Amino acid sequence: MVDTHASRPHARQAALLRRTALLDFSGSADLSPGAKTAKAHTVRWLSRFDMVRERSTLAEYDALEMDRLAAYFWPGAEGPDLEVAGDLHAWFIIFDDQFDGELGEDPEAVSRFVDAVVRVTSTPDGEADGAPPSPLVLSFRDLWRRMNAGMPEIWQDRFRGHWRDYLRAHNREALTRTGRVFPSLDAYLSVTRHTIGVQPCLDLIERFGGYTLPSALHGSFPLAGMREAADDVVIFVNDLVSLDKEMAAGDIHNSVIVLRDREGGTVEEAVRRIADLANSRYRGFEEAAARLPALLAEAGVGPGVRRDVEHFVAGIRHVMCGNLGWSLRTSRYDERGVEAVSRGRQRPWADLAGREAVVRAGRSPA
Repeated sequence: MVDTHASRPHARQAALLRRTALLDFSGSADLSPGAKTAKAHTVRWLSRFDMVRERSTLAEYDALEMDRLAAYFWPGAEGPDLEVAGDLHAWFIIFDDQFDGELGEDPEAVSRFVDAVVRVTSTPDGEADGAPPSPLVLSFRDLWRRMNAGMPEIWQDRFRGHWRDYLRAHNREALTRTGRVFPSLDAYLSVTRHTIGVQPCLDLIERFGGYTLPSALHGSFPLAGMREAADDVVIFVNDLVSLDKEMAAGDIHNSVIVLRDREGGTVEEAVRRIADLANSRYRGFEEAAARLPALLAEAGVGPGVRRDVEHFVAGIRHVMCGNLGWSLRTSRYDERGVEAVSRGRQRPWADLAGREAVVRAGRSPA
């Protein structure tokens, strides 16, 4: 296997491709036809909320191709739905990058910031009392209103719960950064299954498909396990493709690094084990998907709900395979991505929450 510490661009790319070649499933090639139009909308949306404005910053963001990720996740979404999807993925990546610097190692500051975003989920229109006027909170208010529009209360409750799990897990992640260790791979997964943000994306399959499945289906065998399998597949793929970037940044939040540190051996051996776990979880998903129609028929589920379940299962597959397809095309994990976080550098949008957290803590920003 190519050395993952290689410094030359072609060697890094070869290492990334070698790692993803260990996977038994393919990256998605299904792309929403409205991707280009939605991308232009998201650029305007980011500028509107003062998150990405300067030309150099916009070029760095554009190289991430977040619009492609949204179009892979929901290839059937078009128009306003795809605009919401594109804006959401832009928000996700900018929010995630807030925790790469000092903020991410200050659990109290993380808690204050996350609580401000959580408060937005208290009402369907996002107009929660006490939320500070920071770009990430203001933009999330707009997203929250648009994502929930027209959806029944039962769906909104489930969606709200998944968002709160996602947001509050960043508090736990900050605590691990202060300790600089995960006790086990299971402990890592228990946090990252939330911070990966897959579950809210799975909820949006229903939102963009125009239906809502019964809650009993989501919470029972086998659909609940299939949803969790999607978490793990996306986590393991992300960790395989982001390994060079995270090692360059000294970030311990990667299953390959956790496995190597906990169980010993080389990075290459840990890479193979994580790829095996990704393949196992994906196979488990497909096996459950094959059994699901018969189980639904035996349970007396009507043909309309069965069609919606079929669409939802296909949507989960799009999320897993779309994540891999995007990962092989974005600059986030290639040489540009490694350079963007090397030697302590942060993304130009990475201090949006940090400044706000410092001010709210009663200290003057440096």
